[in-house]
Amino acid sequence: MTLKIRIYSAVICWLALYTGGAAAASLTGALIAWQPLQLDVVGPVARESDTSPNPFLDIRLDVTFTSPAGENFVVPGFFAGNGLGIGVGTIWRTRFTPIEPGNWQYSARLLSGTNVSVADQVDEFDVITPAQSTGEFLIAPADKTAAGFLGTGRLAYAGEHYLKFSDGTYWLKGGVDSPENFFGFAGFDNTVNQAGGVGEAQMPMGVHHYAEHVAHWQSGDPLFTSEDTGIDSKGIVGAVNYLASEGINSMYFLLMNLGGDGRETYPFVGATGSDYDNTHYDISKLHQWNVVLQHMQNKAVAAHLVLGEQEQENKNWLDGGELGTQRKLYYREMVARFAYLNAVKWNLSEESRYGNERHIAFGNALRRYDWAEHPIAVHSFVDDPAIAYDALLGNDLFTISSIQFSPENADEFTETWRDKSKAAGVPWVIDMDEVGPGNTGLTESNADKLRREVLYPVYFSGGNVEWYFGFQGADIRTENFRTREPMYQYMRYARELIEQHLPFWEMQPDDSALIGGDSNDQVFAKPGDTYAIYLNSGNREPRLQVLAGDYTLRWFNPRNGEFDTDINSVSGTQISIGPAPNELQEDWVVLIKRVAPATEATTETTSETNTADSTREPETDNSPGQSESTSESSPELGAANTASGKSGSADWWLLTTIALLLCFRLLLGFRRWRILPRTFNMLGIQRVKVNRVE
Repeated sequence: MTLKIRIYSAVICWLALYTGGAAAASLTGALIAWQPLQLDVVGPVARESDTSPNPFLDIRLDVTFTSPAGENFVVPGFFAGNGLGIGVGTIWRTRFTPIEPGNWQYSARLLSGTNVSVADQVDEFDVITPAQSTGEFLIAPADKTAAGFLGTGRLAYAGEHYLKFSDGTYWLKGGVDSPENFFGFAGFDNTVNQAGGVGEAQMPMGVHHYAEHVAHWQSGDPLFTSEDTGIDSKGIVGAVNYLASEGINSMYFLLMNLGGDGRETYPFVGATGSDYDNTHYDISKLHQWNVVLQHMQNKAVAAHLVLGEQEQENKNWLDGGELGTQRKLYYREMVARFAYLNAVKWNLSEESRYGNERHIAFGNALRRYDWAEHPIAVHSFVDDPAIAYDALLGNDLFTISSIQFSPENADEFTETWRDKSKAAGVPWVIDMDEVGPGNTGLTESNADKLRREVLYPVYFSGGNVEWYFGFQGADIRTENFRTREPMYQYMRYARELIEQHLPFWEMQPDDSALIGGDSNDQVFAKPGDTYAIYLNSGNREPRLQVLAGDYTLRWFNPRNGEFDTDINSVSGTQISIGPAPNELQEDWVVLIKRVAPATEATTETTSETNTADSTREPETDNSPGQSESTSESSPELGAANTASGKSGSADWWLLTTIALLLCFRLLLGFRRWRILPRTFNMLGIQRVKVNRVE
């Protein structure tokens, strides 16, 4: 830590000379909708270790951003040291992401006083707002080609069973739940494994290195180095790159696990649990955390941020388990630093044992700070979600689940909590976030089994999934994510099928429509339009009850992500599925889609607009895309093309010949009048002038 002390001393000397004049607010960022902005306000000189005043607790920045439509967003700020990751300076910062283009305004207010950061009423506190604390700025329309979630906008609850982006697309989650201590990484500053955990004997220094993923780091990716260990960020950034390349779009991990299993992940300057440590935050570490989180967003990997663990010591680490000054400050700091990210899910606690009253109190405290209104969840007990959820149904503070479950309960829990939440008036997004048994989870060898028992039963029951690697299967000791690669591939195939071929946000489970199938077969349906059937075995020949109409029937192989080349036409109210094309003992998906009447064919909107990706299909002449677009061309267009090809050719040659003759005459004139040399000389002079200015 001596390097940090020397840097602090140098910065303080510079600040003493610099801060004599009036301060101002400065806004930086792309100024494009859905992309982040930073507003920095210059305040008094402070260190992250100060106690009187405590720059985290006793100085408070709030910035009100006003949209073109007049909506106000009150965004909490945080002490950022020098603004570059050094814990001494004059910078208080807000991070904000505008969701619409147009003229925005801001108004910043910096206050001081004992515990002002967590006060409910602030009228009695001293105002130290600097000069030029208001302003306006113009936001350009969103760039839908931007990287990751910058091109889709904020992921938000939309009153339905799926989250929805600002651009109107719905999101289907396929994530990882391990390691829960992903941020216990040796390349972060001040990341030290504390005694009493369960992981220190299995990893060097008891923290992650992700050495297997250093090779996945790419030139131009974020790069920083821990001043404590000398280890750089390539391992953790490479891990994010690898997971994103495999189609993983969500990661679940803890922001504070002191007193829990891992005991190396914490945002504080120290890990003693004292009031001092619990109210002072490590600026350099949090700066590095933000770099990784921002990279995740650019790679379209959502952050499922878990705020605590179920172990008693962790549960009581802040305010003895109650909602007091320490916990309020913790929530405010995490929201202030990370709520600007477009895709975030807050989780109050892993296997939460706080009880109904504290769940609601904690959720209200978190929502009070979170201007972006990211969804809030509570992680449930294994196979008993009712303990945590019954009292939360119908409360619009909670809109999403986080269910721990055994494989045999995958579809039942998904469908039950969809139905119960909808009946209570607030339909939940159903996230099945931790597959058991606890000692097993997803291993290196059971991907085929869990594809059958969990992946498709959850997806075709209208839910989302994240994979837990099992306590004995190295959950908190996971260093190499490639060990679960087969499941990543199966999940990618499933997501591409659903996102590109199903209006999944309009569909619902309807297993009873299948007659003669296996007990674990699944039906996901938009009645009269689209039916997706998961069959555990292709040798059965079940029948599907549908609304009367004409349909196409296709077979999809969930093991390789490919459609069978045959497309069958079927009709009636009861469709015979028939045997699979091959591999009759394996699992299959059957996709049945309504054939649009001729009058609707040109106006029907399909689910394929929900994503830009392409499903793996064999390139054959009778693929549906080709047959639908080329087999029936317009007679009028065909006649026009034929006429153009015959009578238009002579006219085209005549015009081309005339144009070439004119160009030739002009070139002769340029040569005679020396126009081209003079022009080139002028351009050369201008280039010299520009180079000299630069």
